[in-house]
Amino acid sequence: MWAAVGALGVGVLSAWGADTPTVGVSLTNLADQMQLEDLGQIPIEQVSTASRFTQKASEAPAQVTVVTSDEIKQFGYRTLADILAGVNGLYVTYDRSYSYLGVRGFNRPGDFNSRVLIMVDGHRINDNIFEGGYVGREFILDVDLIERVEIVRGPSSSLYGSSAFFTVVNVISKRAAAVKHAEVSGEAGSRGTVKGRATVGGVCPKTGAEVLLSASRYTSRGAGQLYYPEFDTPANNNGIAARRDGERADNYFGSLRFHELTASAAYVTRDKDIPTGSWDTQFNDPRYHAMDSHGYVDFKLDHKIDAQTEVMARGYFDEIRYGADYPLPVDPEVGGPTLNRDNSVGRIVGGEVQVTHRWNRHTFTLGGELRRHLNQDIENFDLDPYVLDAKAVQDSYDGGAYAQDEIMLRTNLLLNVGLRYDYYESFGSTVNPRLGLIYGPWDKGTLKLLYGRAFRAPNVYELYYPLSDNPSNEDLKPEVISTYEAIFEQGLPHNLRLSVAGYYYRIDDLISLDPETLVFQNVDKVRTKGVEAALEWRHASGVRTRVGCSVQRSEDANTGERLSNSPEQLAKFHVLVPLVPERLFTGLEILYTGQANTLPDRAVPHADAYWIANLTLFSQKLVEGLELSASLYNLFNEGYAFPGGPGHTQDLVYQDGRTLRVKLTYRF
Repeated sequence: MWAAVGALGVGVLSAWGADTPTVGVSLTNLADQMQLEDLGQIPIEQVSTASRFTQKASEAPAQVTVVTSDEIKQFGYRTLADILAGVNGLYVTYDRSYSYLGVRGFNRPGDFNSRVLIMVDGHRINDNIFEGGYVGREFILDVDLIERVEIVRGPSSSLYGSSAFFTVVNVISKRAAAVKHAEVSGEAGSRGTVKGRATVGGVCPKTGAEVLLSASRYTSRGAGQLYYPEFDTPANNNGIAARRDGERADNYFGSLRFHELTASAAYVTRDKDIPTGSWDTQFNDPRYHAMDSHGYVDFKLDHKIDAQTEVMARGYFDEIRYGADYPLPVDPEVGGPTLNRDNSVGRIVGGEVQVTHRWNRHTFTLGGELRRHLNQDIENFDLDPYVLDAKAVQDSYDGGAYAQDEIMLRTNLLLNVGLRYDYYESFGSTVNPRLGLIYGPWDKGTLKLLYGRAFRAPNVYELYYPLSDNPSNEDLKPEVISTYEAIFEQGLPHNLRLSVAGYYYRIDDLISLDPETLVFQNVDKVRTKGVEAALEWRHASGVRTRVGCSVQRSEDANTGERLSNSPEQLAKFHVLVPLVPERLFTGLEILYTGQANTLPDRAVPHADAYWIANLTLFSQKLVEGLELSASLYNLFNEGYAFPGGPGHTQDLVYQDGRTLRVKLTYRF
């Protein structure tokens, strides 16, 4: 695998006319190239998520990837799921209902990303019933409003508490100055897909106040016909789900910034038709769909007391709703088909305070937060006649306090020490540390040795919601992960940058559903070891390439068997070529995912490995204020599938073939 990556990287460089780097090249031999090289230098990103204060990514106590708004446009990313799928070590699966994020070999089919913390501008987006972190069209922020995405791998519960288990994804929204008065955007694509957006923003020259308002609407008919052989009977339309893959989503966002104060609000509502006949529903029934909505208001103060001390305080309110209609098959005795419905409502009010102080060789971070869950309600019932099948009505609170110290032991040696205490009304307290040693032994080189422990609190669905006649398990403990990691990053001649990471993690008390009792238990243990590597190159002409691969092995520590939905190999390749400097670009993305096991009880043992290529042609500045792009997704019409989840009759859920999107944005 590593030989293949090296050969691919060198081949790409040679193809674009770059000299192949050799070991031991001196700086004097590169003197004639310095002026050209400086133009193509790979910048060291500034990040704020890893330590809760701004620092160089090379000094952060984690492996951090930043995806910018330019990359989002140049590679035609449509959702947060698209963005994350292109990041080394991550992979995304889709069951035609929700998108699921896999990190370093872990992605349970049907899991709602509860072991990943998703934030917008530091505001927690995970819901308070399933702890789901949603990344598809149900994500709260329109992708066009993203300034950058910071992905912090590894456990971060020492700063963020529950769900900061495998990774933290912080989506930073654009400021009003980036909009420049107003812009409208429209796009159209395959399968009846249409999207429109209008955004206004501005900065008051007298007061400095910034205002941004945006609204967007997305509709898609989806695949016209989807064939599922598991349902191939005359009563089930011969296994064809006809026009049952549609999706609709509305996004709204607004922010007001006045000096140190920021007020923001966001809302998303999404309705998805589900074609798979999952959870024993009537196949091809037009009533089967899921509905999600999430809205929040957030008030934040960033106050700089002096050159060494900063204070952040925020207060917020969230409301999250989920609903689904399940048409049940005809019962010969009862009749039908009847309609079964899920409803859930979550409401949260919370606040946090953080102080960052720099003194001598130390950067101290102290903070605390408190959340009151006003509603954590979920119910399931039949309509006409009304029959209540299951219900859980809860309210609770949780809070945490954290401390971190970044110590400059030497000019090229940092020690990061962090600790957080959390208390949950449901199970009690937990303490989670993080240690990081960051060493720069030579110019443009960094070695990081990291240890972290994180937890995921059992959610309301697992604790209180009865799935059978057996009582639910209110004695669940939090899941715990311990991670050991070594990261090496090095800038190389010819504007190359190399990063290699090796890691090992162990999960204890993993919460799983007992298939016989249908009660959640802390029964499973997982262990994983893996290596990730990436090579990036930039040329002064604007050509950029990035190649990465991951090799990992995730297994059940009790049985030694490989986890389901856990490919052992991933590879990513990105190349951006300016056809006309600063005006016309083509971006190519190639994603490889290795073979992945299906669930243990399935007849088909695995989903096959596959390659996906996505190609985007993007133009700007050809006409003042106008951007135009065209994207082909799954360029070579690859047939591929993901393992089905526990509610699917299908062992494999097949994905879309080649699709097209054309997009136009105009600023005025």
